[in-house]
Amino acid sequence: MTTRTQQHHTQAATPSRRLAALRGNCMGAAVLLIIQFAVGTAVNLYVTLPDHKAFFSTLFGSALLAAHVIVALLLLGAAISALARAIRARRAIVPTAIGLAAVLAAVTAGAAFTNTQNNGASLAMALAAAAAMVSYLAAIYHLR
Repeated sequence: MTTRTQQHHTQAATPSRRLAALRGNCMGAAVLLIIQFAVGTAVNLYVTLPDHKAFFSTLFGSALLAAHVIVALLLLGAAISALARAIRARRAIVPTAIGLAAVLAAVTAGAAFTNTQNNGASLAMALAAAAAMVSYLAAIYHLR
């Protein structure tokens, strides 16, 4: 049998755990963004994309580019998870929504770059990653 004090303590701990999970999720997204930025820089310097090749064979034609794609998928999952946690906790919804939008913008720019190799798409990808980083850092700061 639980006492009223134990019930209150359990109810208070649940929001605290949710916020800790959200903070951790945002920190994970921020770390993935740093890794993604580093791998993306290496791809930009050392990988030449082939012309007139199928989209998926282009993406997985190089180990470095494949790593960039895999980290992007992990990052997308972390961004969706962060927004879902923020909505459940009713905290930091705006920065996590902006973070997800920025990650989606980076993915879109990356797909465009793979097809066109346009420098503007590469710049858009980098700037969207920076915007996502600012968003997740703002969420972490807001949740302290």
